[in-house]
Amino acid sequence: MNTLQSEFVDISTGLLVCAAGALASVISIFRLKNRDFTLLNFGLFTFLYGLRRMVETSTMRSLVGSPFTFPYFHGLLTYALVIPLSAFLVNVFGRGIYNSMTWVFRSTIVYAVAAVAYDLFLPGPLTDVAIYRPLAVGWAAVWIANVLLSRRRRDTELRILQVVFLTTLFFMLIDQLLSMGILSWGFRLEQPGFAVLFVGLGFVAVHHFLVNERKLHSIEQEIEIARRIQESNLPARIDFPRGIDIAARYVPMSMVAGDFYDVQTKDETGAGILIADVSGHGVGAALIGSMLKICFASQVQYISDPAHVLTEINRILQGKIETSFVTACSLFIDFRNEILRYSTAGHPPPFLQRRSNHEIIRLTRAGTVLGPFQNFVYENEELTLAKGDRLVLYTDGIIETKSKNGEFYGDDRMEAVIKAHSNDSPECCAGQIVEQVIKWSGRSGTRYLDDDLTLIVADVLTGPPAAVVADK
Repeated sequence: MNTLQSEFVDISTGLLVCAAGALASVISIFRLKNRDFTLLNFGLFTFLYGLRRMVETSTMRSLVGSPFTFPYFHGLLTYALVIPLSAFLVNVFGRGIYNSMTWVFRSTIVYAVAAVAYDLFLPGPLTDVAIYRPLAVGWAAVWIANVLLSRRRRDTELRILQVVFLTTLFFMLIDQLLSMGILSWGFRLEQPGFAVLFVGLGFVAVHHFLVNERKLHSIEQEIEIARRIQESNLPARIDFPRGIDIAARYVPMSMVAGDFYDVQTKDETGAGILIADVSGHGVGAALIGSMLKICFASQVQYISDPAHVLTEINRILQGKIETSFVTACSLFIDFRNEILRYSTAGHPPPFLQRRSNHEIIRLTRAGTVLGPFQNFVYENEELTLAKGDRLVLYTDGIIETKSKNGEFYGDDRMEAVIKAHSNDSPECCAGQIVEQVIKWSGRSGTRYLDDDLTLIVADVLTGPPAAVVADK
């Protein structure tokens, strides 16, 4: 093969490898929620190797710059490409034997930084100094030892890597014997060796990525089922006795949330409401929220006594929610006697707006959170109610929503919105509160909020029965 043909093969091979590396990197970046960087590191490694392969040709050297510039650019690629290769192996094998894989990864970064500094301030590229080859041999020895002596289960990935590294080691040995003159043929095995390495690592990277994709898809399906179950636990439409009109908003930060609310009626005499917020987010918080549904339903005969409801829920939760805790507010609206009875457990104080003078009262009496403390007894507080009075219950996701400047929305702003819409329906008032919170956050929608939002607006009425309409 003449020089021109050889250059064409090298450049074509380099372009192909670069394209494959770029494609792998792009796919991995677009699937970052996979949280698997194996494919990304493989892509970066192959892209850098392919680029170095092209730069080594005389045709591409002329494009890089002067003969003085080329060794430094070539050296930079050499320093850099071992970093994603080392990271790739850490992705697959973890820390390695005695944390050796982790230390190799760190040392490749330190070496690259030191080498760039050396090239900037000292004459001649570091690739001309004898330190690189022993380091590369040392890293390779650690990688091969971990692959061959790995304690992980002997799966397809491990077997492929063992074959790849043993083959590459054999080719490296042959090339060294050629360099020493022990073997006499003129054909070097670097190119077929890299082809084996490229195919092997590529298979492992793709296999690793697809396995994680399947796991992620399975998790997403389970979370979707959990979301549907959780939404079924929330009241979508409940017919109420004469005397109350309620609107609710439930806006989860993610697919499942730790907020919960429920409404239970007692004959025609009143209605009990529970609103709660489980610490944390995600599936764990949602499971505890489902427990609250059962707990509250088991106390339906006692809903006229909110303190008893919270005391019993706290007792039931003991030893079942580990380090989590729950804030809650339980209240009962007595239509017959026009009384509000309520009790809270570390929950943001509800608002009571008097229709007579539009005064807003914050129901600040508070007990401790549910879960951590055994045998805690909650107490009730009572207030008189009148026709047209409005109750607003909410979780802290509303008042703790931050603006772009980091300022909390706060209960003062929420109170101002309640006053501004005191003559509107509960549905309109609830919608305006959520709309103002989203506007305050400066974000494009509820999916980008920092916490779950739950809101209940209830008006005391006389007239025909009304219904809860919950906007989920």
